[in-house]
Amino acid sequence: MKKIKIKTALVSVSDKEKLEELADYFFKNNVHVISSGGTFKHLKKSNYKLRLTEVSSYTNFQEILNGRVKTLHPLIHAGILADKNKISHKNQLDKLNINPIDLVIVNLYPFENTIKKKSTESKCIENIDIGGPSLIRGAAKNFKSVVVVTSPSQYGVLIEEANKNDNYISFDLRKKFATEAFKHTAYYDAVIASWFDKNNKIYQSTKTTIPLKKIANLRYGENPHQKAAIFFLGNDKIQKVSGKDLSYNNINDLEIAFELANNFKKNSCVIVKHGNPCGVALDNKQVNAYKKALKCDPVSAFGGIVAFNKKLDEQTSTEILKIFTEVVIAPDFSLNAKKLLSQKKNLILIRYNKNKLTNKLSIKSTNNFLLIQDKDLKKIDQKKLKFMTDKPNKKVINDMNFAFTVAKFINSNAIVIAKNLSTIGIGVGQTSRIDSAEQAIKRMNDNFGKIQGVLASDGFFPFPDIIKICAKNNILNIIQPGGSLNDDLVIQEAEKQKVNLVFTGTRHFKH
Repeated sequence: MKKIKIKTALVSVSDKEKLEELADYFFKNNVHVISSGGTFKHLKKSNYKLRLTEVSSYTNFQEILNGRVKTLHPLIHAGILADKNKISHKNQLDKLNINPIDLVIVNLYPFENTIKKKSTESKCIENIDIGGPSLIRGAAKNFKSVVVVTSPSQYGVLIEEANKNDNYISFDLRKKFATEAFKHTAYYDAVIASWFDKNNKIYQSTKTTIPLKKIANLRYGENPHQKAAIFFLGNDKIQKVSGKDLSYNNINDLEIAFELANNFKKNSCVIVKHGNPCGVALDNKQVNAYKKALKCDPVSAFGGIVAFNKKLDEQTSTEILKIFTEVVIAPDFSLNAKKLLSQKKNLILIRYNKNKLTNKLSIKSTNNFLLIQDKDLKKIDQKKLKFMTDKPNKKVINDMNFAFTVAKFINSNAIVIAKNLSTIGIGVGQTSRIDSAEQAIKRMNDNFGKIQGVLASDGFFPFPDIIKICAKNNILNIIQPGGSLNDDLVIQEAEKQKVNLVFTGTRHFKH
């Protein structure tokens, strides 16, 4: 049917927002409304002149089981599912004295909000809607004969079309609403399934769901010709304090920066550019942490993302303003820091508070597959470090742990050189581990001159060549996973070059 006129509507909603608008529409167009419970009372209060019938009166069957069964009745579902284009369906309705229903307005029990409040299991289960999804799916399936509305945000669109077309609703709008209806019930069921399956790993199931709710469209993706949007996945609280809209690349970089910054208890500063840290430092004073991180690679830091694990102070903010920065992230901002940085309209300030219920999945797509794995949350256990040559002193071991932690957040092959809990050279994403080492060493020599640092590698050394390169450049302490077939040769070369070599037993590839 190209257009259908709304004569009878079924309305059953948990969210009572904008019901007054619907009541006015129903009264104006003399629509017969079938409703139940709180919705019935709300509509009657809005306009006592409405043609309003309670579900139990319509079906001649009282709701039972504490309201679990209300609308699950043949008189309701036959009226929704009847195809008005089929004579046989019309004849059956006439024979059984069932009226067709033209409009179904339903939103569901607030299950998602209930689980967010950490409610009891029994309360969560009682907030799983059964009748609502059945009504929505039936109406959406039969969109050629029925209009289905699932959100108060759609009421205005429905009413506007009805007003313009003598209370007739077009095929195109019906199909659009039906599409949204199936998305609505699919998301709702995905949230429920995820809650039931919360103690299991997603890859333990042969079939699974990931409930995704869109936050907003983005201006574009990685490049201006790519469209993009952002969806909720985790539970962290992220709030834009000031500045322009975040881009796709900003969001990717800020998540990396803040996650790395929160791996440390001491004042930390992380600077990220194009998905990779280019400077990381710890210090008792925040401003010193920032200065040290910046010194690692001030050229790459230009236009970068800067993250802190503690409230941002005014002194550090003054230093940040000396170089062009895209985004500054912190758990909070002092009043003076916020006032100072907010003056730069193109500088984005993000307040980011980590939730204990962190998303623990890493998701990546290819042309044909969705790859899902645990996030790499493993941290070094200092008690399990293996000292393959001489054992370094405690200060050196702390630098090693710091550098190896940073390496986890850098695209492989990753090399990090550090001293005094600050990066002094970073090698990023080279296909050869030697190339990454040489890149990191060059940065170190360019920015710090002759200095003795420790070197961390995200993967094992397949050959002893990097040991020789390190020794030539005054790097005499190395931490790496170990596990190569040539470990013995690597250890022998380290002993020969008097390099302290430590194995972690853990690899941290990142692609």
